[in-house]
Amino acid sequence: MRVRHLIEKTKLEKSHTGWSPNDMPPRFSPIYTRTRPIRAGWKWRSSQSHAENMNFILTALCNAQRDNWQAYLMVETPDGVSVVARFESHGSHPGLHGHSHCERSGIEVGASGLDNLVRCPPADKAHRRTNAWTENTFWEAARRFFRVKDDFGPLFSNAT
Repeated sequence: MRVRHLIEKTKLEKSHTGWSPNDMPPRFSPIYTRTRPIRAGWKWRSSQSHAENMNFILTALCNAQRDNWQAYLMVETPDGVSVVARFESHGSHPGLHGHSHCERSGIEVGASGLDNLVRCPPADKAHRRTNAWTENTFWEAARRFFRVKDDFGPLFSNAT
């Protein structure tokens, strides 16, 4: 299945965590086989959702002090968990952008799925806006981008 088809599916959130500065256990980001260390200034959040017969995991990592914001969508496959795409914003090179690898069709099991992804729009393109993110505004932007809906409000809500 193509990456954009996986992203475009409306996903219904089944469970989620709040923001945590603690190390991230693999159950919240199963592309990692061991607990991922979280260092000073970083926080993470995760949710599990489903669409049709597929299960998805959305995980965000944020460091407001460094102006570094990342979210990635994963899909469960019979062989394990695969990264579909990343959604990012960095103060060092402004502009909201995504990373994916269309040739792999969004299916590559394990942490290697985070490597060698193509950036869209390309880094050499001019960006028209910068954002003053907070953890919650970035989380909501990632949820909208990856079409993750919860039972508490509409898909494109501004709730924090």
